[in-house]
Amino acid sequence: MWKHYRRHLSWALLASAGCLGPQRSDYLSTLPVSIDARSEAADGLWTTIQETLRHHRFQLDRVDRGAGVVTTMHATSQNLFEFWRHDVDTREDLWESTLNPIRRRVEVRLDRDDAGWSRVSVAVYKQRFSSPDRQFNSTGALYQYFGDRLPSTTGQIRVTEKDETWYDVGRDPAMEDYFLRRILDSAMDPAESDTPGDASALKTP
Repeated sequence: MWKHYRRHLSWALLASAGCLGPQRSDYLSTLPVSIDARSEAADGLWTTIQETLRHHRFQLDRVDRGAGVVTTMHATSQNLFEFWRHDVDTREDLWESTLNPIRRRVEVRLDRDDAGWSRVSVAVYKQRFSSPDRQFNSTGALYQYFGDRLPSTTGQIRVTEKDETWYDVGRDPAMEDYFLRRILDSAMDPAESDTPGDASALKTP
């Protein structure tokens, strides 16, 4: 059953997209699919999306099958020393999150047409942490950097939590491509998913 399902899903993706590489539209990682939204194949894909995000240490925020949307909470991105994690996909992004706190959240969407689910899209949003510079008057002050006891370089007596913020710094195309491939590869590979599929539910455009 799984081998049959995997073969049909592969052909559905190849026929729709021409290849397994992600197609760009306004810098959104997306691929066409053709799956009956009420089929076992759809159940498998829906479960795979959630399992993939959880596996990468993201906490799910919104899971709305009717709208075809799964979103996560923000998660602080891995740094150079967290080699067991994978939520950044380029060397530049890894250095960025090592030198300055960065966090990401993920949004996966399934678009519909008359036949069912027609497209899978992934967006990864980044935020950077911003905090006023502290004054360092002694060696021991270094250990208080993330506290509220040090004055700021602009004259504030203390830097408090309300002075710190996260601000948007755009999207992460590399991780969008990674998650898209990971989700679809896992949906096609029985070794990476526990949800059975039904090949008859897949229709090639």
